[in-house]
Amino acid sequence: MLKTWTDDYSLGIEAIDEQHKGFFEAGHRLYDAILNCEGEKMVEESVAFLRNYANRHFQTEEGFMEKHAYPHLEQHKKLHTEFLEVLDGLMDDLKLFGPSQHLADRALEISQEWLINHIIEEDSLYAHYIKDRNNLGLE
Repeated sequence: MLKTWTDDYSLGIEAIDEQHKGFFEAGHRLYDAILNCEGEKMVEESVAFLRNYANRHFQTEEGFMEKHAYPHLEQHKKLHTEFLEVLDGLMDDLKLFGPSQHLADRALEISQEWLINHIIEEDSLYAHYIKDRNNLGLE
């Protein structure tokens, strides 16, 4: 099921939350492009945009974590790298098999379920860490 951004996913870090919202929008565009059979070129462009957007977002997030001395930065970076590899696999499947309902469903799962779980399970940890440091006057 196509999900939209809600404040339940907000970390309270404006720049990161805005990028997460953009990630949802990119996932929606990709899903629509596949379902509407807009042509392989359009779908390829959407997958490439999603991957580039993810890469830029991860750089922002990792820079933010580095700035605040987040102790689990390396583990978090590994999760980001793994996700980029999944997106690369999606692009490979698109090139091999072309746009399809199966690919649309997979793209939706990748772009939304992974992101939602990542925000809730991983990103919230660094957001809490940073807020706790700020409350203790360590920043």
